[in-house]
Amino acid sequence: MKLSLNRKRTRAAIAALAILPLLALAACSSSSSSAKANPAPTNATLTVGLLGDIGQPPDPDVYYANNGLAIVLNTYEGLVQYTNNLDHVAYSPRLATSWTVSPDNTVYTFTLRSGVTFHDGTPFTSAAVKASFDRRTAVAGGAAYMTAGITSVATPDDLTAVVTLNAPNSAFLDYLASPFGPKMESPTGLAANAGTDNAQTYLQTHDLGTGPYMLTDAEVGTKYGLTQYDKYWGTVSPFKTVNLPVYSDASALQLAINSGDVSVSVANLPSTSLSKYENNATFNSDLLPTLQSALITTNPSKSFFATKQARQAFMSSIDQTKLVSQVLGDRSEPATTLYAKGMITDGSDKQNISYDPTAMAAYAKTLPSGTPMVLGYASDNTNAQAMANIVAANLQTDGIQATAQGFPTSQVFGWANDPTTGPDAFIDGNNGPDGGSPYMWGHVFWDKTGGINYFLCDDPSTDADLNQAVQTGDTALYAKAAQTYSATGCYMNLSYNKDWVVSQKWLTGVAAAQNLGANELDFSMLGIAK
Repeated sequence: MKLSLNRKRTRAAIAALAILPLLALAACSSSSSSAKANPAPTNATLTVGLLGDIGQPPDPDVYYANNGLAIVLNTYEGLVQYTNNLDHVAYSPRLATSWTVSPDNTVYTFTLRSGVTFHDGTPFTSAAVKASFDRRTAVAGGAAYMTAGITSVATPDDLTAVVTLNAPNSAFLDYLASPFGPKMESPTGLAANAGTDNAQTYLQTHDLGTGPYMLTDAEVGTKYGLTQYDKYWGTVSPFKTVNLPVYSDASALQLAINSGDVSVSVANLPSTSLSKYENNATFNSDLLPTLQSALITTNPSKSFFATKQARQAFMSSIDQTKLVSQVLGDRSEPATTLYAKGMITDGSDKQNISYDPTAMAAYAKTLPSGTPMVLGYASDNTNAQAMANIVAANLQTDGIQATAQGFPTSQVFGWANDPTTGPDAFIDGNNGPDGGSPYMWGHVFWDKTGGINYFLCDDPSTDADLNQAVQTGDTALYAKAAQTYSATGCYMNLSYNKDWVVSQKWLTGVAAAQNLGANELDFSMLGIAK
């Protein structure tokens, strides 16, 4: 099965900032043993700091970034989810209490949770499954591929939905568990507010979900607000309202955390500030599992990396252990596999790139003196910038005129239209798949139709193996695809990254509220220490 994914995602839309001012700011944080923790709120309000606006409406069939998942995942729910507070992929019930899968991975039968209502007061039934899947396909947003293979949704009764696919797909549960996967939406609300765009205008400022909170305020670029849904079927937190103010730069957000104006911030602060919050008596600092990594890719459309040997030599010149430790610190560890950590449980996707700077030095001698080489990074990612500067400096010692250059996210995703407009290589500071299936990693990063293969480095046999492996979940075939692609010299999995959450000392339940796929928190599971 061949699935096309054309996504232009803004992964963590973070404003650019200088490292030194942040270091100075972090030094002013309350880290002494004599400092007092900020008090808990008395107004039942949780304040969650956003770094940069969410960039897109919090419509679950449109939203395809990171920042706004805090809104989407607390107002909507899917049929299943990844299990919270776990460092490997496992599935847990959400709006489906149980499910069965046919031996050929084409029929998925779900038993639905009873007693659930949408925020418009209408009951959640099997009719909503079909309506929600149909809308995802009709809106045709970035994640529409997740429902593209559905041929029918049978509803034999209100609490049973039978989903039939047009081809075997062992990753379908991962599609549903993905934070970007299809969420259940009120069929009544969708019909009443359809307009001419399948309710997209309405869902810019409202929601039609079943989640623990309702969207009640949406001021783009300024703030968002949620109000607790009083008929929610699940866990109810002490927070009746959730405020999500938008901060334009990390220094302002960090000041708000230090002063107690922000209750919690997820994956926003730079790694340079990590040591100031670790082992801090006045703040919680949680490093939680994710599927995300830092990555390095090369551009074969540029003359510098036109040959496989040149690309392989460059990858061997990366001192992975030193680079990860120096820049990312305790938040990350050097990656040893080609997929996300633990995605292939037997380790057969081992990354076989050994540090050997002599190969790159030898290649440099074949080039004209002062040959230029541009190492790109997203201009909003300070960790990637720091790594690019280090790698560029090392290349300069070989006589290569290497420079590190930042690019806005919109330009990064535009390279796939013409890779020759991109840099020679790119360091991606933090990125990951839509979900926990190896297919959702390999297809996205290695297939030229995958959406985050910026330079369209493509190996047809890799694509073929991925498309065959997804039918049955064949681990050996997934591992073969990974090793074949790695041999192109176009890709290195640099580090396994963790989700860094900084919160006030009074906030409880952070780890239990996070799962490795979401990189955001379920606010209904947070509490206040007694």
